[in-house]
Amino acid sequence: MVCLNRRGYLNLVVSTNVSRMDFSKMSWEEVHTLGDTVLFLGQTTKCFYSAAELGLRKGCLYYTLPNYQTFYMFDVEDKCTTPILPCSNLPKPWYSPQWITMPLPTVSVAIEGTIIENVSSKVRQETYTIKAKATEQIICEDEPRPWGGINVDIVDRIASNLHPVDFLHFRAVCQANKLPIIKQISGAKRSTYLTPWLLFSTENATRYNFVDPMRNNEKYLMNLPELLAGAIIRCQKGGWLLMSKGRFTLFFYNPFTKEAINLPDIQFGYCFPGFTFSSLPTCSECVVFGITQLNVAQISIYKIRKGADSWSFQSYQNSNLEKYIPTYNKPVFHQGALFCVDFNGTLGVFNDGGWKVLERPRVHSSAGYVIFLVECETELLLVQVLGVSVTIDRLDSLNMVWQKVESLGEYMLFISFTSCLSAVAPKSCMENKVYFPRLLDERILYYSLDTGSYHSVGSTHSAEDCFDTKGWTNCTWIEPNWSWSTSQEVDWLNDYPL
Repeated sequence: MVCLNRRGYLNLVVSTNVSRMDFSKMSWEEVHTLGDTVLFLGQTTKCFYSAAELGLRKGCLYYTLPNYQTFYMFDVEDKCTTPILPCSNLPKPWYSPQWITMPLPTVSVAIEGTIIENVSSKVRQETYTIKAKATEQIICEDEPRPWGGINVDIVDRIASNLHPVDFLHFRAVCQANKLPIIKQISGAKRSTYLTPWLLFSTENATRYNFVDPMRNNEKYLMNLPELLAGAIIRCQKGGWLLMSKGRFTLFFYNPFTKEAINLPDIQFGYCFPGFTFSSLPTCSECVVFGITQLNVAQISIYKIRKGADSWSFQSYQNSNLEKYIPTYNKPVFHQGALFCVDFNGTLGVFNDGGWKVLERPRVHSSAGYVIFLVECETELLLVQVLGVSVTIDRLDSLNMVWQKVESLGEYMLFISFTSCLSAVAPKSCMENKVYFPRLLDERILYYSLDTGSYHSVGSTHSAEDCFDTKGWTNCTWIEPNWSWSTSQEVDWLNDYPL
């Protein structure tokens, strides 16, 4: 069984799940690997084949969406999705793509006078397997090691004055430096400038990958604790992840300090396309908000305040479905109110006066666009992405209209469904760019407003679209935060005074 969750978008899948039926238990179990099998899924086509026989990447699901030329490759093991556009200039009218089966070519081979046909159908995966011997690092004890002769006290003194990121570099210099660095990391100074990092989980969600766009795609790996097994990132603020596990459990987690804050269970189960929180969960004034549409006529806002032991919710009439349809993106706090946008470009606002759908501004959009809200200094920006184009508008709150942004100046944007951030670029080469949670050859993808094209960090790549890039559903932009909290701050039910 394959489930594609679109969360309001017609041409965008935000989560993919492959399961198999265990007939002994009569229950569905998630599949983490397909082996040599590849699956094909279309509107009218469902089939599977051997990847080796077709010469394709093994363990992948290939699927199409209606009224869209692109097809997608989902890697079941790596949990990444790659959009592929095989024919960019199809003559009109064109129709939704479908999968068809072509017969394998027949190869005739003569062996000792005997003709053997259809050899290609007998090809097995082992034919294409290349076994590489693991290379072991050999350290010669007799070879002089300049770093190894440094006094341990000096190493400790150096380590105590380094930023946590610099710890990683210092640790790589010498094998002997690893132990003191681990002991000193909690006392590190915050001196190194950091941009948001891309975070995503792979290998069946057993570890996190961090990619730093400022340091030429430098990658860090982190094994996940049991708490995070099966957990999904919902949003991020200040280095804290709001995560869900199962239908009822929500909690905060800081992957840098490995601290967790448990929230009271949601009584009616998780069904929120949009989630956010007002401030760091260690602050006494933190409030968590979720927006959902439990039935066709109502919009519901769920919230819980620091110190509360249960969730509260309010429902508001939404009889005209064209007014506002919640979709999968992150609400944004702006000027004391919670702003949300649906895939039609309609704005909804929640504040002390309740929920209101704004008649203005409106933006020309469709379900083919992916829309994000992001606050940049005092401005509220709207970012629209449609494969080959990226447009940015700012909200003119006086006239309640969207005005096109031609340049971000010294700012850069980091966009994802779970975290949208803005920052002053630490380097001039990072200015006036929009960074996406996608990789091209292990390099972060970005869109430059100067060139009007897509590029990847640290390469000469330039393209008019973002096809053939990898993205993950369980990913976010995260602001590195190594600040430890007190036991009182990580206790959600402890409503300590301001």
